Amino acid sequence: MDSINKKIVRLLSENSRITVSELSKLVHLSAPAVKERIDKLEQQQAILAYSLKTDPEALGYAISGFVQASVIPGKEAQFKKMLSTSLCITECYNVTGEKAFVFRVCVRTMSELDELLESLSSLCKTETSLILSETISPRLPLSFS
Repeated sequence: MDSINKKIVRLLSENSRITVSELSKLVHLSAPAVKERIDKLEQQQAILAYSLKTDPEALGYAISGFVQASVIPGKEAQFKKMLSTSLCITECYNVTGEKAFVFRVCVRTMSELDELLESLSSLCKTETSLILSETISPRLPLSFS
């Protein structure tokens, strides 16, 4: 990926609503050239989607946290199905280490969180960490430039 494409990706990651015209001025290329580069980045799946960042608390989800789960042998399919249909799990990752999965929850109340954890108790052992504040928002690696 050349330096111009990297700059386009960085600018789009900071503001996915930026226009092609604005991008063209910032990268010193014509708008059609920038559009062509964006199209190629999308075709190569370097750009997968354009997204919106929300504040769960402002949307009524006062409690957010990460749950680490160690799945009981033989229960992985049930576990994955339950996670995929849960209304309060916003993302999940299969990771290395003792706890094979880490997922993020957003709930309105502690009782909602308790209900979720109770429903998972027959499928896995969990360890929950509640988010007090966001120190760094999701971003590209600083080395990407």
